[in-house]
Amino acid sequence: MALNYDYMTATTREYFEKRVVDNIYNSSVFLKTMLLDGRVRKYVKGGRKIVDPLKYAKKGASGTYSAWDTFDVTPPDNITAAEHTWGNYYSTVAISGDDEDQNMGDNMVVSLLTDRMEEAETQMRDDIANDLFSGGGGKGLLGIDTAIAAGSYGGIDGATYTWWQSGSSSTARTRAQLIDPTDTTNFINYLFQAADRGCLHKGNVANLVVTTPLIWDIYEGTLQASARYPKTTRGQKIADAGFDVVEWRSRPVVKDELCPAGYVYFISTNAMTIYTHPNKYFKFTGFKVPTNQDGRVGQVLTKLQLAINNRRMHYKYSGWPTS
Repeated sequence: MALNYDYMTATTREYFEKRVVDNIYNSSVFLKTMLLDGRVRKYVKGGRKIVDPLKYAKKGASGTYSAWDTFDVTPPDNITAAEHTWGNYYSTVAISGDDEDQNMGDNMVVSLLTDRMEEAETQMRDDIANDLFSGGGGKGLLGIDTAIAAGSYGGIDGATYTWWQSGSSSTARTRAQLIDPTDTTNFINYLFQAADRGCLHKGNVANLVVTTPLIWDIYEGTLQASARYPKTTRGQKIADAGFDVVEWRSRPVVKDELCPAGYVYFISTNAMTIYTHPNKYFKFTGFKVPTNQDGRVGQVLTKLQLAINNRRMHYKYSGWPTS
């Protein structure tokens, strides 16, 4: 019977897989907030796609009545589903026979493996964090710039079904306009309120604002010193994770270096989920020996996707200052 682990895999697999998971989510304030909000979930239903049920209209068949009025007993037809394909990521760990020969001794082997594993981790972290905004070219994450929009998403065309659209504004605004409190159509707090109204749905509003470091700094500069620090437990958790946070009406406003220039996203984490596949959740395949080469090769694999089940609860600006 073949052994499940060789000495190199056994000394690194468990440690490395946990380390990758931690560092992936610590690399992006958006990812970390999704994790803190409990919006990272394993999808165990199987199948080629993620099927995300959604309700798009009121159920009907209700109202007032008196005496012998008849009731409307029409069964509701107000539920459909969005379909999302899995995003797949890999990062290769390769060690040549020469490298292994030159790193004799247990300590040196672990050091060599740690270096290779860290390289793989860094690459995967960057790929996933970048794609969270811009998308992975059809094979990875479908980014929020596509999800928070009005076009087709999840197999449903927002142009045809207006209830499947996010609010947006691309009106250009200068830095001077944004910090002028006498300009009620451009002052930052006014724009935040406009976005709040735009993504309002059934009493819910966006609970997270993600923007660029530049825009975050501009907004922070408009606040009084006493208002610059999180006062909510949720905001404090994000700050405790090592990210800069201010709040607007009890909602965390955070900066992400990977956010596209000039953008501000108003996000409801309650209306989105990062689904992960239990069979490939940052799993290291173990090392394999090629039949025609002197070395060992393995991959870190992960399968996940971001799914939004209510686009109306999100809003984005794309005309804010970039310098």
